Amino acid sequence: MGLNLEKGENKKLANGLSRFHIGLGWDVREDSSPYDFDLDVSAFMIGADKKVLGDAYVVFYNSDNRLRVDADGNLIKPLKIVDASAWTDNDKMRDESRPVDPELSVIGSLDDEDGSTSDDGDDETMDIDLSLVRPDVKEIVICVSIYHYAERRQNFGQVERAYVRLYRPGCERMGAEEYIYDLTEDFSADHSVEFCRLYRHNGEWKIQALGIGHKGGLEELVAKFT
Repeated sequence: MGLNLEKGENKKLANGLSRFHIGLGWDVREDSSPYDFDLDVSAFMIGADKKVLGDAYVVFYNSDNRLRVDADGNLIKPLKIVDASAWTDNDKMRDESRPVDPELSVIGSLDDEDGSTSDDGDDETMDIDLSLVRPDVKEIVICVSIYHYAERRQNFGQVERAYVRLYRPGCERMGAEEYIYDLTEDFSADHSVEFCRLYRHNGEWKIQALGIGHKGGLEELVAKFT
């Protein structure tokens, strides 16, 4: 059973844990909206000045740096970064690739636009390899935002049973994770949430549960960290 984190709590990552998945899950309240509910996970790779190192270090559904996936959503190896301009259709790009930073240390999720692909598991998943993170990245903040929240009149008050969990490759089963953080706060007026952060401390990596809500969506997170 994974170690449950409380809001604001931080823990040292287990010894030898450098490659892992971060899974985020949520349910949408029935009949809460007539539109599909599209939540997107993003990672902000932040330097000592508390800002991202550059545009390439915001790993999100529309990142320019991409890794191709096959028809089953699996990464095509050997991994090779492809520029987003290789696709003339944005929807095809998001179906056929995953976002990534220049060092291949954070691989973003395949974009699930309506939550239908999760089958009661993680809705979106990131792959992280801390051994590849460039030295001047001091923390990685994992966030979730609602796509087209204003047009669709959607907010996190329509989301329940939201969580973030960190687990080793091969330990995808719920309950087999190293750490899990269940968000129980009321985010009814918010359109994006900082779930957790990974950060360097005295030469080692730690994880902290955040649960910080924002009234704006992805654009407010970008404004905060850039």
